[in-house]
Amino acid sequence: MNILVTGGAGYIGSHTTLELLKQGHSVTILDHLQKDKQYILDAVKKEAGEFELIKADLQDLNGLEAALDNKEFDAVIHFAASIEVGLSTKKPVEFIDNNLVGSQNLLKVLLNNGVNNIVFSSSAAVYGTPEKSPVPETAPFNSENPYGLSKALTEEIIKCYAEFKGLNAVALRYFNPAGSYNGIIGESHHPETHLIPKLLYALKNPGQEFTVMGTDYDTPDGTTIRDYIHIMDLAEAHIKSLEYLADHKGLSVFNVGSGSGSSIKEVIAAAEKVTGKKLEYKSGPRRTGDSARLVADITKIKSEMGWQPKYQLMEIMESAWAWEKIRNKEDYQF
Repeated sequence: MNILVTGGAGYIGSHTTLELLKQGHSVTILDHLQKDKQYILDAVKKEAGEFELIKADLQDLNGLEAALDNKEFDAVIHFAASIEVGLSTKKPVEFIDNNLVGSQNLLKVLLNNGVNNIVFSSSAAVYGTPEKSPVPETAPFNSENPYGLSKALTEEIIKCYAEFKGLNAVALRYFNPAGSYNGIIGESHHPETHLIPKLLYALKNPGQEFTVMGTDYDTPDGTTIRDYIHIMDLAEAHIKSLEYLADHKGLSVFNVGSGSGSSIKEVIAAAEKVTGKKLEYKSGPRRTGDSARLVADITKIKSEMGWQPKYQLMEIMESAWAWEKIRNKEDYQF
């Protein structure tokens, strides 16, 4: 298939692009490249082969129309978005502009060009603090920050176009992606907000402060429990979604996680075992809105797509550490 990948220089986009190329698909990446991610694209190309690169910004509708004029794609995987939850609360207007308006511009151009198949990068953030865990896809939207809201609203727009414009879509609600592709490409967020890279950075750099936010939750060890999914399992879910779109019309929604949870202290223990280092950390207050447990119910994606997670927490940590060992210190922003 000929696939357009928006945000293909990002963490999930680059790993999915690599997997698409390895499986013989033709890939065009559309990315604004405002952050220094060229080295990630170079690594993908060296590992998996050639792809076309279009430099464009989804918020620039005229530029986007020109960039995609006369381009034909079998499907689109739409990753391009701002993802920093904390930053979204400080700059909500910019977040909604980038994530919602950018997605609307993309959908408008795709539909005008006759491209009717899309896989959308959604998030478990649409659930906010769910009433139960594992959380099913039927749980109501309860976004607690502009990031989650932008994903929920984009899903609603896609649902509308599926009903009235013939769009076929899969929305994948991710839980906690982590790990790397064999230490060759991995997480590189600016700023770095994800637990595992921050944890490994602290272990790699003695003296770097690390704080566990909340140790008095109603969980076995008092810390929050989250569902961690290996980045290559997540990439495979996108391939399965493309296959699913070939036989299914309208919008379909799926959780993507491991289906099991790990506490912060369990993640720390795994990191210590993999690195052979001991972490000295502080206990801090709970973060506002953090639920005690957030684990995916993955019954639907397993039964309807035949997708299964292959990797467990220790394997995720091993691959994450392989990447962190070669990641430049200058790459970090906290």
